[in-house]
Amino acid sequence: MIQSDIDQFKKINAIIERDSKDATYKFALLRGAIEISQEYDHLKQESGNRIEFPLGLLVEKWLLYYYPLIASPVFIPQKNGERENSGYGIAFRDSFSAVTQYYAERGGFSAFYNDYVNEHIPESISPDFRDLVYNLKRTITTMPMKHLGRSVFQEDYSVFRYEGRQRRIPANTPLNQELLIQNLGYFSFSKELYAVFQYFGSFISGEDSLLYKWAEFTKSASKGEISVEFALEKLRTYPITERDVQVGKRFYENLFHQQGDLACVWSGESIKTMNSIHIDHLIPFSVWKNNDLWNLMPVNAKVNGRKSDKIPSPDFIEERRDTLIQYWTLLMNAYPNMFKRGISLSLTGSSDSQADLMDLAIERMKEKCEYLIEVRGYEAWRL
Repeated sequence: MIQSDIDQFKKINAIIERDSKDATYKFALLRGAIEISQEYDHLKQESGNRIEFPLGLLVEKWLLYYYPLIASPVFIPQKNGERENSGYGIAFRDSFSAVTQYYAERGGFSAFYNDYVNEHIPESISPDFRDLVYNLKRTITTMPMKHLGRSVFQEDYSVFRYEGRQRRIPANTPLNQELLIQNLGYFSFSKELYAVFQYFGSFISGEDSLLYKWAEFTKSASKGEISVEFALEKLRTYPITERDVQVGKRFYENLFHQQGDLACVWSGESIKTMNSIHIDHLIPFSVWKNNDLWNLMPVNAKVNGRKSDKIPSPDFIEERRDTLIQYWTLLMNAYPNMFKRGISLSLTGSSDSQADLMDLAIERMKEKCEYLIEVRGYEAWRL
């Protein structure tokens, strides 16, 4: 670790400890920026000494963070003095509650997330969802983004800045993941801080710091009615996107019946029975919670047991390039919109042609796995 990294690490810790916190916004902003730095490197832009990411990524993170807290049948305050039905609280609770109440009888968090990523937000809730998205954007850019770091730097927008460049989305256009990421503008922070988030963000956002302090704040704001353990459980809740997994499973079942077998993506050996086929996450779900079609591959059950939650090594990905591209091409032909949207947003960024997309996806996957192995310390795997 060089001195500039140490200095940035110290400043972030000082901000977490010393910044005034009337609500949980600053925790959510830092947690989001760390995860975005680690997961969406392919969407970053460089401008001078600053790194820029789409602000829509932060809005999406806040949707995921706050949904379990807002939807909880036990009221979980996220602002000092916030009480149920008091009319006083976090800026987006009412608009968020409209969405969580709609989905309460329709499958809850996972159903909402599936509708969101698959562009199926129903018309009946679409206006409320739009209000929520813009409420989150307004809150992020005018509150924690403005004030975070004041205790250290004595000025506003000292750590994060909203760079604007928002594009208008027509009022009658249903919002979806792609529109959020492409049209809500950008936010930026220093390259030095980006490096710290990439290398040490997991320590900053772990139980000993951000998440635990967020849970402690929640306990304090509830006057002890909400335990730290209960708050942590909600803060770790993630939607189960089983619908996307089922699409992948059905695709490979149909392909198996058409061909009479499937090639294991890792060994290349023919899989002769359906019972021997496992649908493997190329990058394990426990490491990166992604159920996009590109991340789902047919694997021999025994091979999958050996891989477990390990990360494919970059050289092994290169070795299996042809088989990966073959399956990706079949998935692309069967589900063009779903496949391309998923792989572009979560792995490659934009690409002009299908051939470029596949080659770029291999390179980005190798980079992602190298980062997880070399920087995050996950175990490398190959046959």
